[in-house]
Amino acid sequence: MPKISVVRAALAVALAGVVFATASLACAAPAAEGGTIREWGYLSLPDGNRMRYSVLLPPEPGPHPVLIEYDGYSAGSDPDIGRRWTSRGYAIVGVNVPGTGCSTGDNRVFDDTVGVAGATAVEWAANQPWSTGRVGMIGYSYSGYSQLWTAAQRPKGLVAITPSKNVADPYRDVGYPGGIQNVGFPTGWWNGFPAIWNRAGEMAAALDGDSECAAIVEQNIAKARRADIDLERWLDTDHFFGQRYADKSAYFRVPAIDVPAFGTQSWQDEQVGTRAGYYEELIPPDKMWLASSNGDHHTDITSSEIDSMLQRFLAHFVKGEDNGFEREPHVRLLQEMRTVRPGDPESPIEPTVIASLDRLPVATTPMRLWLREGATLSDAPPSERASGTAEYRYPVDGPTVNDPDAEGWQPSGPDGHLTFTTAALPADLSFYGAGSADLWVSSTAQDTDLQVTVSEVRPDGMEMFVQRGWLRASRRSLDSSRTTELRPWGDFTEPSVQPLSVGRPALLRIEINKFAHVFRARSSIRITIDAPSKTGYWVFEKLDTPATNTVWTSARWPSSVVLGYVPYTHAQALPDCATTSRQPCRADQHPVPPGIGPRPPT
Repeated sequence: MPKISVVRAALAVALAGVVFATASLACAAPAAEGGTIREWGYLSLPDGNRMRYSVLLPPEPGPHPVLIEYDGYSAGSDPDIGRRWTSRGYAIVGVNVPGTGCSTGDNRVFDDTVGVAGATAVEWAANQPWSTGRVGMIGYSYSGYSQLWTAAQRPKGLVAITPSKNVADPYRDVGYPGGIQNVGFPTGWWNGFPAIWNRAGEMAAALDGDSECAAIVEQNIAKARRADIDLERWLDTDHFFGQRYADKSAYFRVPAIDVPAFGTQSWQDEQVGTRAGYYEELIPPDKMWLASSNGDHHTDITSSEIDSMLQRFLAHFVKGEDNGFEREPHVRLLQEMRTVRPGDPESPIEPTVIASLDRLPVATTPMRLWLREGATLSDAPPSERASGTAEYRYPVDGPTVNDPDAEGWQPSGPDGHLTFTTAALPADLSFYGAGSADLWVSSTAQDTDLQVTVSEVRPDGMEMFVQRGWLRASRRSLDSSRTTELRPWGDFTEPSVQPLSVGRPALLRIEINKFAHVFRARSSIRITIDAPSKTGYWVFEKLDTPATNTVWTSARWPSSVVLGYVPYTHAQALPDCATTSRQPCRADQHPVPPGIGPRPPT
């Protein structure tokens, strides 16, 4: 396997502080709103382990509907977990996953044991004297994953979940996007837990006089390096999808969920990405609501629109209010989320417009664009006489930063990438969901990595980031039972590995992660092909063997990209490059072909 020790050493320093902060933010609550009554303790599990919990009760007499935040950070110790919900009439229960923070046991990160323990907490909360017996679950990221595992157990008393910013297929979603190890975010995230748990122990001692918690934290930190638990170690050891990843894939458990769910996702989520194992399509469509937007990992707490949707959902399904939420659209697109106060990391964000779609899965029309000679992208396939090719080097030398984040989005070296661009569009084109780059590629090496970036080349001379996808060529085999025209589903098992035959074209279907974006009239669609580069907190290992890669654009080997077209309401003006969340712009450095670009499908 490629050498990644130097990369990892740098990341351990560079990413750790960043991920600590984001993990804490994911657990943070707004400032206290009104008085509350606090309880805490340890909840016994059937296996003898105990989970640390914290309860906040509204000052008004109960019983109250209950919301649980269940995570591996500090939910069981933090008195401010969900405090904003107490002023909305809910009892709030924070619980730490076994083996995390002040909870005893083994930290399995995500699997059925997490679900069984979570179900125990739900049934306990439903039977407390301060509870109405109706329990919902809240939170995103870690507490979003935990909701899927818990709800799949169908605990008594659970009536609704809000599983947001999710990982349901850890291999494909985050650990090995396109079969390439992500040596950035998973390592930084895992190595951040000791500091988070130590703070949880300090909080429990200072606020509650809990002298037991600190010792449990010390044990959990030590156990996190055990071979059967250490996430960093098993990601380095298990390079292919197998039973361990299947056991940790909520994808296989989600069909058992039978309560209403409201999820959120950010197309450019810098931490967990946007794929989420497509869990939202596995819940019955009449029980699933989804709010999607451009932006980062934290829109649940920075967007007042999302907060309002969550309030109405929980009020209806947990409180039992007749507010009509069940008749609201099941899919909402919050478009061009923009920062209200540029430069302020705590600034709220708001959309230019919200589009509504009836239900999941969203019906789209596949729109195929063909890579053509002259670096063009066209809705017409190559002619029978076409025999074009284009080459680039893998990987480009030097410390190229190509990160669509606040650090900027810089082009890769001139011989390290290829671009294919449409002529100016005659009308707006709106897309939703996953896409597929179907490329015929040959290489001077038996293996290589590819990154495909979708961007909008605007009439103002700027190029705006839209989305990306990745693939290691030797792991190009597909799971035919799940693959569609718009969504290639990689097999990624060890027996499926197919080295390239040097110099011989092979078809590589590269999954472009889900997105929604409107390409305005007079803009162009661009596809860039190069080596995987830093994307948010994701950093990809590189292969040791440099190569020259050739993309074929001939009639015999026609390369193309297919995206899901669907018309929806949108703003007419181009979004602002300076304030649009996680869709930075850079000056366009490539010519736009003459002529008229693709029209909307009929």
